[in-house]
Amino acid sequence: MTVVARWRRWLPRGGSLRSETADRLVLIALALVALKFANFQEISPTIPGRAALYANDALELCCYLAFVVLIALSCRSVLPDWIRRRHPGRILVLSPVVLLVVGGFVLASIVNSLPGDSQRIDDANAMAVCGAQAITKGQDPYQVNEIACLRQLGLSVTLATPLRVGPFAGVDTYPSAARIKAAARSAGSAGSTANVFSGLAKPPLDPVSMIPVASMSSQMRSLWTLLAAAIFAVLLGVAAGSLWAAALAAFLATYFIPGSALNFASFGNAESVAYLLMAASVLWIRRPVLSAVCLGLAVGSNELALFFLPAYLLLCLALDGKLRRLVALVATLALAVVPLLVAYPDAISTIWRNLAAPTFPLGYGPVVLILQGVIKPLPSDLFLAATAAAMALIVFWGRLRPSWRVSAGVLTLAAFWLSWRSLDEYMAQVPLLAVVAILALLAGRDLRSEPLGSSQEVADAPRVTADVSPYRRATPDGQM
Repeated sequence: MTVVARWRRWLPRGGSLRSETADRLVLIALALVALKFANFQEISPTIPGRAALYANDALELCCYLAFVVLIALSCRSVLPDWIRRRHPGRILVLSPVVLLVVGGFVLASIVNSLPGDSQRIDDANAMAVCGAQAITKGQDPYQVNEIACLRQLGLSVTLATPLRVGPFAGVDTYPSAARIKAAARSAGSAGSTANVFSGLAKPPLDPVSMIPVASMSSQMRSLWTLLAAAIFAVLLGVAAGSLWAAALAAFLATYFIPGSALNFASFGNAESVAYLLMAASVLWIRRPVLSAVCLGLAVGSNELALFFLPAYLLLCLALDGKLRRLVALVATLALAVVPLLVAYPDAISTIWRNLAAPTFPLGYGPVVLILQGVIKPLPSDLFLAATAAAMALIVFWGRLRPSWRVSAGVLTLAAFWLSWRSLDEYMAQVPLLAVVAILALLAGRDLRSEPLGSSQEVADAPRVTADVSPYRRATPDGQM
């Protein structure tokens, strides 16, 4: 009986299980499953024929749409009645068990992958490591050659990102490994590969974050980025209050989404630090200075944070401290990023050159139809325009509809599904952003006294059980 009593103290309290926060976290779990199958490419390789190919594409489309809908519903200011009546959050009584199971699988996977070396890095992370090594030697990281970097680290040149210039100018689809190797040899013999392959295309804090472990093994680099993920997990668990087990289980489950912050951290990828900082900026969004500092560091590390900036401003729209937030953001960039841009004058031009360079289509959005040869290649600018329009429409939707504002904020990055290079890591940040937005902006709100933007929401508010705020201490029964 003593053991049972101790176990019960670790379970979420009943009041919290009936809260909307618990219901929202269940929707996030379903969204993670949908996102996992949104890049499920096992049907067409297994079953030959066009029918299997189209079925695979239809499955991915339906799963991605389901993912978007589930995220939007989970972050709505008041959940729809048909969800609240069913109380899906009641199943979170099992969240400690789920946390142990998911955590066990994640830990086993990380431990099994740690002994590997050459497969634990991609070209972007290789450039971060080589850039960090260059900084420690007093050299300009933006002068590092990508092919030379890969060879220095003992990696295959096929990891390099080819540009649609030179030997690749007349190629429509992504070059084969043999063609990339041939181009690397040819360009190398001519004296330079800088114009054929990408270089360091990240802001300067990206390589800076890897300086402490740049000269160490890939295992140590993985442990370094996993340390950042572990610190974030502790902060997330504290913020979640009595729902700590569910929140941590959701965070660990993102490991199985390629390109997520935790997934990248397990491979020692420097980009994971920027993604965790983005999530921290939302987790602490009610603390203007601290939140802005996190976002400023993220912007100085990865361009994706810059695209997230409009969504962040949308999430802050109804919050206090706008001036302090702006000052803190500008000060962070001025103190942490500008000196590096001055020290490395080629940084801005190099980053812009790589961002604007003609690249090959890659990803799992509509561009997959080009990769499969279903349709002829379309201009990359068309995909860029579609992505920009979708992001603008999402932000505009959130501005006009306060009840969907948080949903719009976390879904802004989902528009990258339409892009020319709809890489996993662009969309993979959405679930974690949704989790932290729920804890920071939707949990613990007194819906009975706070207008939500529509008379129907106010009318429904008395039926909503108050959630546990991540910024205030909850009483034992989960009430404020």
